[in-house]
Amino acid sequence: MAPAEQSPDNAYAIGYALQPSKVGSVFQPSLATLAAERGMRLVAIDASRPLADQGPFHLIVHKLYDRPWRAQLEAFSAMLPSVPVLDPPTAIDRLLDRATMLDAVPGLGIPGVGVPRQVAVRDAAALADPEMLASAGLRFPLIAKPLAVDGSAASHAMSLVYRREGLRQGRPWGGSALGLRNLMTGPGLRGLQPPLVLQEFVNHGGVLFKVYVAGDGATCVRRRSLPDVREEHLLLADDPSVVPFANVSSLPPPDDAGDADSMTMSPAAGFVDEVARALRRALGLHLFNFDMIRGESGRYYLIDINYFPGYAKLPGYEIALTEFFAKTLDLQIDHAQIGTASSLDCKVQELELARPDISPSYVSRAAKGF
Repeated sequence: MAPAEQSPDNAYAIGYALQPSKVGSVFQPSLATLAAERGMRLVAIDASRPLADQGPFHLIVHKLYDRPWRAQLEAFSAMLPSVPVLDPPTAIDRLLDRATMLDAVPGLGIPGVGVPRQVAVRDAAALADPEMLASAGLRFPLIAKPLAVDGSAASHAMSLVYRREGLRQGRPWGGSALGLRNLMTGPGLRGLQPPLVLQEFVNHGGVLFKVYVAGDGATCVRRRSLPDVREEHLLLADDPSVVPFANVSSLPPPDDAGDADSMTMSPAAGFVDEVARALRRALGLHLFNFDMIRGESGRYYLIDINYFPGYAKLPGYEIALTEFFAKTLDLQIDHAQIGTASSLDCKVQELELARPDISPSYVSRAAKGF
């Protein structure tokens, strides 16, 4: 394949490769239209065909993790090293394992920013080990998260564990919506399924800050999260010792941020930008988001990082991604034409999203504050 040149219609080709179910979360017609107006053409890549038979491309963005695709990217980069590939699979790998996902955070060097204590549990024997929690310095309540992150619904099926009785192995969940409902109401409610990560739950006022990063830009949206856990709830033997949930950060935002206390008020834009930039450098990634909470002490905790999230959830995301693509290609963008500023340029927004599929029993408990 020869080096890519501008096509006859003077458009730079940006190839994208995602699972079909994920394409609409980023590559919508509105993005394609704006990119075309700025001299860029969005081209869907067929991952089943050799990249050498497609294109030419000036930039490739992707969210595929299988070995054949990685081999394709390696061969493509060896042939055309001048074409950016975002992001390198070796950099993405860290985010696909929750045991390593947050490793970079303690080294950011930002005062008041850290991660909750956690431990990786790789099999049933480790889960049953009575010394496991003590050796890791963990205390209840805990969040149990699947160890692997592969973009499936199963990798987002989590549980809040209140007491030691909740640390028992249960039946696997097949990943379907019906399976999730059965897990929440049936025998699977009583058990966990390794491999998983146990992360110490930090009371945070029921509010989570989700920060979207695209190159140098970042925006923070305030989302509803799990409610705080009262100490007395940990002692209620008649209540479930483990409660499953999924995609809690997709809950609608809390009530008016103007009434928020110090724990739930949105962080300053400058602080969001500082954390996002430091994390981008540490991870070597350009397209990701992270979940951040503020504990009762005022300390911020990063609890999850996701690669190439669904930017289409953000109002005005088309401007931000168009500008990001243009900067990557070293194109000149007329800001007067596409907007006064990128919507992902260090802003804090309120965003309302659809309520996720959480069982009625869980929702009622959440409303009561557990």
